[in-house]
Amino acid sequence: MTTAPARKFSTGTSVLLDALRLASAIVIAGVHLTQPLFSIGWPDLTDYGKPALVVLFLLSGLVIRYVTVIRRGKMIDFWVDRISRVYSVVVPALAFTIVASYLAMRINPGYYMPNWGANNSNPLLRVGMNLIFMAQSWNLTLDPFSNTPFWTLSYEVFYYVFYAVAFYLAGIRRAVWLIIAALFAGQHILLLLPLWLIGCLAHDVYQRARNPRISLKKLNLTFLAVGVGGAVLVPAIFRLLIYLKGFLTRFFLAYHHAPINLHWAYTYYAEGMPMVFALLWAMLLFERLKVAEKAAWVKWVRLLSEATFPLYLLHFPLYVLIVAIFPNERGNAWLKLGMLVLCVTFSALLARPTVHFKNYLRDLLRKYVFHTPLIPAAPRLETAK
Repeated sequence: MTTAPARKFSTGTSVLLDALRLASAIVIAGVHLTQPLFSIGWPDLTDYGKPALVVLFLLSGLVIRYVTVIRRGKMIDFWVDRISRVYSVVVPALAFTIVASYLAMRINPGYYMPNWGANNSNPLLRVGMNLIFMAQSWNLTLDPFSNTPFWTLSYEVFYYVFYAVAFYLAGIRRAVWLIIAALFAGQHILLLLPLWLIGCLAHDVYQRARNPRISLKKLNLTFLAVGVGGAVLVPAIFRLLIYLKGFLTRFFLAYHHAPINLHWAYTYYAEGMPMVFALLWAMLLFERLKVAEKAAWVKWVRLLSEATFPLYLLHFPLYVLIVAIFPNERGNAWLKLGMLVLCVTFSALLARPTVHFKNYLRDLLRKYVFHTPLIPAAPRLETAK
């Protein structure tokens, strides 16, 4: 995979990305509160949170692309950073999920068992498969107990694998390892791979378009023209893909087991294409802003953005535990607001410890597993998901 000429993100752009990822996690946690599992008398707004999830997918691809072209290093360096980053939050999140799910089940089995009782089967298998990120491969759906949003981690880690193989390997080795990764991933993970890669592409386009000689008027007119054209062409392309559903299903050999749900994938792309377009436009506009790196508000945005990953992985089992304790308060708007504030605060408090845990894991991996020299961490935005 060739690399694009790259410069570090401007302060304005990096602050924008930090704010977007934190806002996306808060939106996801917020819309999950409206589910009937946690609310009575409220409309279920879960589908309205899908654009926020798409943003997290796009930002993941964009930032992985950014850190690897800014500091290429070796594949070992890539995996040390990724493994330490992911497990520094995944391990505590799984531990918390186990404890919260057990307490919820014991406190209020009448609430917990009808909703998540099926996810209690084969507990060691569920934990193990989620720790190696194979819980969503092919036709598997092994959610870890009450933590149903955890499914995205299996997708994302496989995308790290595909990217690392394409970026660091070449020739026959690249082809062989890509095929092996695809065989382990399965059809559903592969269906959303292009969406993640679009985030990588957005980075390359941004790097080439951040030319200060391009006037603001020309930039805006170009994006308006492309936006109008895309509004016509993109839906037509997606309708063609839906038409080809039968062929794609047979191609992935999944027809008699779990036919590929192209409508499910379509919704992600239908929202993802406008989102990446708006994201790229916003990045180029914020590129032109003069933002002081040492400004107090910038430091606060960076600090709070560290809560994104913990918030995404911890909010759902925490909701389950709270509602198990207060089952008759699901119609209480103040309780729901308090639940959301509690989750954000709890995640913010965990952000710094998880960063320290990440650094500790990275040093352990370098010293005892990969036997590589201790080097500085990847650039600032390496934590953006």
